[in-house]
Amino acid sequence: MKIIKTDEEYTIALARAEELIDIDPEDNTLHAEELDLLTLLINKYEDEVYPIDLPDPVDAIKFRMEQQGLKYVDMVPYFGSKSRVSEVLNRKRSLSLSMIRKLNQQLGIPAEVLITEPGKSIPENIKGVDWNRFPVVELVKNGWIDFKGSIQSAKENSEELIRGFFSQTDFSLQNYSVFFRKSLRSDKMIDDYGLAAWYAKVLIDQSNITIENKYTEKVLDDDFFNELKMLSFFDEGPLLAREYLLKFGIKLLVVSHLKGILIDGAVFFNSEMDPVIGLTLRYDRIDYFWFTLFHELSHLSLHLKNNDDYFFDDLSGKKDLSDFEKEADSFAEKMLIKDKDWKKFYTKYLTEDDIKDFAREERISSAIVAGRIQKEQDDYSLFRNLLGQNQVKRLFGIG
Repeated sequence: MKIIKTDEEYTIALARAEELIDIDPEDNTLHAEELDLLTLLINKYEDEVYPIDLPDPVDAIKFRMEQQGLKYVDMVPYFGSKSRVSEVLNRKRSLSLSMIRKLNQQLGIPAEVLITEPGKSIPENIKGVDWNRFPVVELVKNGWIDFKGSIQSAKENSEELIRGFFSQTDFSLQNYSVFFRKSLRSDKMIDDYGLAAWYAKVLIDQSNITIENKYTEKVLDDDFFNELKMLSFFDEGPLLAREYLLKFGIKLLVVSHLKGILIDGAVFFNSEMDPVIGLTLRYDRIDYFWFTLFHELSHLSLHLKNNDDYFFDDLSGKKDLSDFEKEADSFAEKMLIKDKDWKKFYTKYLTEDDIKDFAREERISSAIVAGRIQKEQDDYSLFRNLLGQNQVKRLFGIG
């Protein structure tokens, strides 16, 4: 006797089973054992070829309501409001994960029926995570989540949408709040949920970038920084920087900031130990681009050692800076303009021509020099026309 693979074999097996049933063999006889085995083979073939469709979830809900004598008003705790009860039971609204979880746990309706997928289970809720706090509407509007329904529907299905969004990464939401508190620079309250979503988007986008060479720490020498900063001399310097870094195995990408997470940049290793630098271009200026990039590279050079290290930076933050942040600020300044050159050049009485001449000598953007002067004098109205305002996002096709 063998596994049934065709309809012809199935028909033969059914006929033989009927013969054995007519005989009505006694237990523990050869005929009884043959019938048991045939029954198993027939059932296996039927399950594979003629699967029984799962009940319709709405029909299953109505059946359970009838069983327990529940009325529409009794279903409000499961759906949220009378109008939603009506919409769900009239098939005008789909079930959300939150609804499915309640119906399964409290009414005992099988998960696979509610989800309409055989063998499918309901994902366990993550302790401490409030799915409604994720900026799901902003993610949909930004095109980070592909969703064709209404804004209200997106809000109601936030758990499903966010789970799907994060499933594209290897980042677990289990301990996300602990994760972000470790190395976050900001003087403002940063929304953990928004930061988690931004970080996930960086992870998703970087996974589409192929590195040319594997990164090694030894590449970050003085020559590396000198060659990189001289790219700022060109109008398309930021794009050239991205290409330059990629040749050394460093991924640079721009992901716009979300409301409530006013950070400028981040640096970390991905799961394959490739360095990833994400910039938001919150301040769309040439000088800010280069300083932020060099700040994150400073962390990479000085502080980032394994994939448990990461830095999220709001560079306008000045209070209670860690030693790491102070060191990264100082290192970035020195790599962009050497101390001895700056001391020789800088006075409080400089003109635009002085700045442009010095920038040409250094082979760097005059925006970097103007930005450094603003910081030194703590006067951000100085030489604003030299900062390259609104010149970076357009290069990256943003806005």
